[in-house]
Amino acid sequence: MTKVTPVILCGGGGTRLWPLSTPRTPKQFLPLTGPQSMVAETLARVSDDGLFGPAMAIGSSRHRDALQQELPGVRLVLEPMGRNSAPAIAAATLLADPDEILLILPADHHIKDVAAFHRTIRNAQPAACEGQIVTFGIKPDFPATGYGYIEALPADSAAKPVARFVEKPDVETARTYIETGRFYWNAGIFMFTARVMREALAAHAPDILESVQAALTEDGQLDRTAFSRCRSESIDYAVMETANNISVLPVSMGWSDVGDFRAVHALHAEASHDPVVLRGAVVAPGAERVFIQSSGPKVAVHGLDAISVIATRDAVLVSSLDGAAGIKPAVSAIQTLGQTLLRADQRQRLGDWLWNTVMPGWAARSIDPKTGGFVEGLDMAGEAASGMPRRGRVAPRQLFSFARAKQLGWNPEGSADAVIEAAIEFLNGPARAPQGGWAHGFDGQGQINDPRRDFYDHAFVALAGAELAALGDGRGQALAEEAFALIDELFADDIYGGWVDHETGGGGKLSNPHMHLLEASLRYYEVMGDQASADRIQTIATLFERFMFAPETGAVLERFGPDWTRIRDDRIEPGHCYEWIYLLSETDRLVGRDCGSWVRRIHAFTESHGIRDGMALNVLGNGDAGYRLWPQLERLRTYITLGSPQAPVKAMIDEIHDRFLNPGPAHGWVDRLDQDFEPAVTHVPASMIYHLMTGIAPFVARPASDR
Repeated sequence: MTKVTPVILCGGGGTRLWPLSTPRTPKQFLPLTGPQSMVAETLARVSDDGLFGPAMAIGSSRHRDALQQELPGVRLVLEPMGRNSAPAIAAATLLADPDEILLILPADHHIKDVAAFHRTIRNAQPAACEGQIVTFGIKPDFPATGYGYIEALPADSAAKPVARFVEKPDVETARTYIETGRFYWNAGIFMFTARVMREALAAHAPDILESVQAALTEDGQLDRTAFSRCRSESIDYAVMETANNISVLPVSMGWSDVGDFRAVHALHAEASHDPVVLRGAVVAPGAERVFIQSSGPKVAVHGLDAISVIATRDAVLVSSLDGAAGIKPAVSAIQTLGQTLLRADQRQRLGDWLWNTVMPGWAARSIDPKTGGFVEGLDMAGEAASGMPRRGRVAPRQLFSFARAKQLGWNPEGSADAVIEAAIEFLNGPARAPQGGWAHGFDGQGQINDPRRDFYDHAFVALAGAELAALGDGRGQALAEEAFALIDELFADDIYGGWVDHETGGGGKLSNPHMHLLEASLRYYEVMGDQASADRIQTIATLFERFMFAPETGAVLERFGPDWTRIRDDRIEPGHCYEWIYLLSETDRLVGRDCGSWVRRIHAFTESHGIRDGMALNVLGNGDAGYRLWPQLERLRTYITLGSPQAPVKAMIDEIHDRFLNPGPAHGWVDRLDQDFEPAVTHVPASMIYHLMTGIAPFVARPASDR
């Protein structure tokens, strides 16, 4: 019979297996069921040369190195960003010969009976050759609520016509399904000829097929810009639930999607004939049914049964084994852990102030209706400050802020969308410098009065684009990609490394724009998973280690000569030190660079030298000795992110509210205090909304979703 081409789908995040499975090392790269990773086991399962041809694998470009290591010699198709299974399968069909039989396999499933798996493939080939799209249906042995189900019609053939696909049911419905004998678990394994699936996609999801076709390059890879235009959709929704040539082949082969720790426990307990499964430096005397694994601290469990305990260097999960499938709320909650450090009344008070007062006020006042640009701030009556010169960084900061607000659920009557649209129109038109890039300054009427290009401004355009891309808006990706390219073109220093302000900075270097370029790169990498951002993150971390961090004190330095020599009278800004702490923590989380030592040392320095009377100073050394709101917010974010139980978060919140927020004008705040804690302001700066979105918004009471 014709050989089958395995297509291994290597996407997916495995969130129900947190903290083992993370965006950096998702489930398919973990050795969950044996000594090999799950994706390596999947490849081994299709290595019979008599049955299979050379395999193809489709996965994220962010996992290129891991894929090459785990799948040596396999043809790799790398997705610039995740778009679910339908586009991935479309790419496989377009790269195959029309009559080639393709076997679609998730990379992170376990199959105990490989011989039965091979028999099933042989049994499925005739139906696939006859024009059927064959899906493998697992005979259910308990009323699972974590799987989709397939209902089969009666037939004499091995592959039975599909009546319908159904979503994950409740337990009573699942029990009813099993009793009929017509329902099977949907394993997500499919077989078909490339021609048949192309025709199915053309009939039921032509936009996906056309987008993938346009994205495929001559070397069989996917162009980032073109692929970003492709709709994200699963093959189930795109084809399987609507096509009329779908068959299900019932099979028993010891299949598991290894979707939670109960499943992992079951596999190990069965293999070892022992329900007490201990992995790593762990003990559980007297336990009868547990799964305990540690790759970090030593773990001892006493007096508990039917639980799973997973400990890594960064996190610990404790769950009942029988409830392991439902850990998603806990995993989601851990992302907002800092909320527990605030009192309920603080979360509600700040949430009301931010979402019901500040954001509506700025949405209505930040856009200049005459020019379409963005005002520099509000006056002390809470209205747009007329006639103030405007900085080029304000528009991208507002774009970031309102895109972040929408991401967090605030968009009443399209208020966030209105600001986003105005910002994009401004950045793509009036904000453009005559010689390319974006202008540095504008007069009170929104006309360019400083056409120079500034590194800091462009870093914020990249950050704004990254945040917009997180909403699935392709214009954000285009904006970020252009900004990153311009930063390299206009500011890169090929001699001494880093980026330099040739036009606005006199050739010297500043750590602040490097910090925001790191921020933009981290956000863009988190959204898109692109290798260019990963490389840029590593480059900036190295520059930080070599030049910007002062190991003798633990401080972050601000200004340097063209060759990175220190400026002796340099100022130190506690707010920037706190920002670096957060971004270095994100660097560790997203790309695995160990920044723990820097984080601890910067934090120790800033807490020892940058705090007076319980508040973060604006500047240490050469500069203003007063207080601004944004360093307090960055300190607060650091404490909340690090989750220190000793952090004076509640007291800080009250101080911030009493000194900066409560005395402020409508829709605003007191932005600056002098060294005696007296207000020293003439307006409320628009650029501060950015710090509210990063320092407060993720941790306070959320708005009702209006998206």
